[in-house]
Amino acid sequence: GVEKYGTKVSLRDEYAVDMVVVGSTAVCPDTGARVGKGEGFAELEWGILSLMGNLDPATCLVVTTVHDEQVVEDMMPVEGLTKHDVPVDIIVTPTRIIRVPNRVPKPCGVYWDILSAQKLAKIKVLRQLKAEIEEGMPEGERLPVGPDEVLPPLAARNNNRGNSKNSNSNGKNRRNNNGKKSQNNRRYGRGKDRAATQRAHAPSKEVK
Repeated sequence: GVEKYGTKVSLRDEYAVDMVVVGSTAVCPDTGARVGKGEGFAELEWGILSLMGNLDPATCLVVTTVHDEQVVEDMMPVEGLTKHDVPVDIIVTPTRIIRVPNRVPKPCGVYWDILSAQKLAKIKVLRQLKAEIEEGMPEGERLPVGPDEVLPPLAARNNNRGNSKNSNSNGKNRRNNNGKKSQNNRRYGRGKDRAATQRAHAPSKEVK
């Protein structure tokens, strides 16, 4: 859906975001505190947009859609939230719409001191933003880096999928760059495969 209907934007494009829809594993109807998949990418997107001035944390609505069972009254104390967590304003379930009465404050900007090198390595636009900020800093100064972390399985799986695509692409390039090998594959490999397929699907003869 995003690739088909979305519009690609660059880091310096000017646009305004007045509502953000996030997924949640569980959400508190009183404070708006939410738990996602544990990867923190929604918070990083919020941080980038607020840092670049594309959204105002004070006015931008955050909405989540969940099942009724995912609305948890005593999910966590406010003290358990980290400073980059993005709470929600509105919770939509199949049976009701909840407007959070005591929403905790929303964060603003990217908290570099809790952003790990592993997560930074996965997000190109963050690396670009970091480089631009550090370019304008006094010589020898750099933004802080958060502690190392082991990324959740989903993040690691997505990263492996990307590497797999790159490997397939590199393999195709190697085959295309070797014209003789490609011709041999077409001449011999495919012929053998076709013959094997024909034998497999040929009607069997009745033995009398």
